[in-house]
Amino acid sequence: MAVHGDANAANNAWFQQVLEEQRTELDILRTKYENLQREWDNQQEHLGRLQGEAYKLRNQLQTQSAYCASLGAIMGHLVWKSSRLQSVVELLLSTNKLPEFFCLVTSTLTSFMETYGRDLPDVKTDETQFILSMGGIVSNLAAVSEGRQFIVSDQNGKELIEQIIKLMPTIPTVSGDPLKRILLMVLYNISINQSGIVMIQDQKPLLFALSQMIVSDLTPELKVLALRLLESITFEIPNGLILLKIQQQIPKDRLEILKDSTDAETRQYASNILSNLKKAEASLGKVPLTSTGPGVATYVPYDDCVLAQKAERS
Repeated sequence: MAVHGDANAANNAWFQQVLEEQRTELDILRTKYENLQREWDNQQEHLGRLQGEAYKLRNQLQTQSAYCASLGAIMGHLVWKSSRLQSVVELLLSTNKLPEFFCLVTSTLTSFMETYGRDLPDVKTDETQFILSMGGIVSNLAAVSEGRQFIVSDQNGKELIEQIIKLMPTIPTVSGDPLKRILLMVLYNISINQSGIVMIQDQKPLLFALSQMIVSDLTPELKVLALRLLESITFEIPNGLILLKIQQQIPKDRLEILKDSTDAETRQYASNILSNLKKAEASLGKVPLTSTGPGVATYVPYDDCVLAQKAERS
């Protein structure tokens, strides 16, 4: 009996020891859990503060972005309007900031098209107003002989013209019509310059874009502007290669129809283009064409522009 009692006592002692060890381990685990819970709570609290700060910064960034866009639109509006005056253009040409301005316009125009693609924002938005004002300023600079010579002589100016030509076919119809309108004016003014016409005369993207506007009946004003630019491009075709590129891109049959249009400007431009092409086809290889080019540069009609009217009302 004594042996059996000792065995029970030993078993109880062992059980108590195991139970104590498990209690100790449980206390350790409980302590670890509580520490981890406090750490998690602290991290959640810290994360909440960070999210609040991020939200605040995001709102500040959006506010600052909207402010910058509004400021850009306003300043662009003022410079565009004032650049109608030749004296202001001459003053701008006397500064050393125009190359930087051309670079800014190039990057901004590219970014604008990459951001919005085929769905451009409404003309009322600050972003669109800013883009239009930048284009209007360039067009008014190019409306003065010294201004267009500066543009085609400056590396940043040439890159701007090249980018405009590259982007012309990508600008969507309707939502992009105000932008097309101004860029067509830029290119027309540039085409009056001897070096400028060389830059744009054989550019397939431009010829393609012009052909699309000529065959479209959605925007009569763009059709007239495209025809006017094409008249300038075809006035003096220097060689057969350029003539071939023009013939490949421009719908001659459509021009034949347009020369009988009821609109006087459309009729005149279409007839002149056909005459220019006929003259080039007859003359190339015989005598060089030496005429100086058609027309004179024109300013962007700022007060007639939707953008200008919206700005004046605001």
